[in-house]
Amino acid sequence: MTQEYWPASDDTPVVAASVDVVFHLDGREIPFDHGHLLWAEIVRILPRFAGRTDIGVHPIRGSVTENDTIILSRRANLTLRVKREEAESLHGLIGATLDLGGHAVTVGQPKEKELMPYGAIHAYYVTTGHEAEADFAADIQEALKTRNIPCRMVCGKAHVLNSAGGKVTTYSLALYNLTDEQSISLQETGLGLYRELGCGLFVPHKSFAPVGG
Repeated sequence: MTQEYWPASDDTPVVAASVDVVFHLDGREIPFDHGHLLWAEIVRILPRFAGRTDIGVHPIRGSVTENDTIILSRRANLTLRVKREEAESLHGLIGATLDLGGHAVTVGQPKEKELMPYGAIHAYYVTTGHEAEADFAADIQEALKTRNIPCRMVCGKAHVLNSAGGKVTTYSLALYNLTDEQSISLQETGLGLYRELGCGLFVPHKSFAPVGG
C-alpha cells in the first residue's frame, strides 16, 4: 500500500532558517550505535564545531545486522542540520575519511535539502535525561506546553545509546496535528538533548502509526 506524507496547512509558505546538508557516503558497514563516534570524527575534521550542541547530526540509515552493525547501501548519506548561513562551512568534510569504530567511510559531495512543514513528524531518538517512559513523556509534554504547541504525541520503542558521558536512554517520538510554523520550529530546534549525537531530530512521518515498533 502506498504511503503518503501528511503536510501541514499550505496557506502561507514557511521558509526555514535551517537546512539539511546531505553528503553521499562511501563505505560498507558501521556500528549501529555510531552517533558519538560520528560526532567525534566531525569535530576532529572541523574543530570549530567543538562544544556546539545546536548542530544536528542525523543517524545514518541502513540495513541492521544481527551483529549490531549497519550495512551501507549506495544511497547512504551523512546529513547535518545547520543554520542556512553555516551550510558552506561543512564543506571541509568533503573527501574526508571517517573512522567509525574501526569502519572507514568516505564523505562525498554535498547537496542542500530544505526543511518542509508537515503536520506529522517523527524522530528516531529523543532523550530528556530520564530513563522511565512516563518521566520522558512528561518532559516532552511540558516542553511542548512551554512552546505553546498543543499537538498529539506518540512515544515509541526505547533505545540505549552511548555518549561521552555514558549510556543515554532514548525513545522514538511522533508528533501530529502541527501547523506549518510549529512543524518548522520543531525541525529546526528539536526536542530534548544530544542533537549532535542524532537525538531530537525530526523528519516527516509517513503514517499515523506509532513509530519505533
